[in-house]
Amino acid sequence: MGSSKVTSVVSWVLVVLLALGFLLASVGKLTGAMTQMFIQWGYPVWFVTVIGIFELLGAIGLLIPKLTRLAILGLTIIMLGGVYTHLANGEGLEVIRPGIFLVLLWAVWFLRRYSFSFSSEA
Repeated sequence: MGSSKVTSVVSWVLVVLLALGFLLASVGKLTGAMTQMFIQWGYPVWFVTVIGIFELLGAIGLLIPKLTRLAILGLTIIMLGGVYTHLANGEGLEVIRPGIFLVLLWAVWFLRRYSFSFSSEA
């Protein structure tokens, strides 16, 4: 298997794992299981649903090659918000999860040799 084929396989494995992770995270928010935690952090109730919807859309976007870059950018914003929320609430170790997601998202970005342009190449 050539190096570009290996890179492609690795990036797709990461994309599928990330999509599953964000899908599971969105379910926790969309079912209301995370509502109390968001309230404890000082966010309004509706914000839980908004984040859940964006995570779900991001999970789907990761799986569609023309939307992958946009999904990575959107999910990066959500994960940075997660890092901030955990740090602002004194939950230092909780930063690890969004941190890992950030690293994996950007690993996909670079494995696929994406530039910051929004051209249509895959």
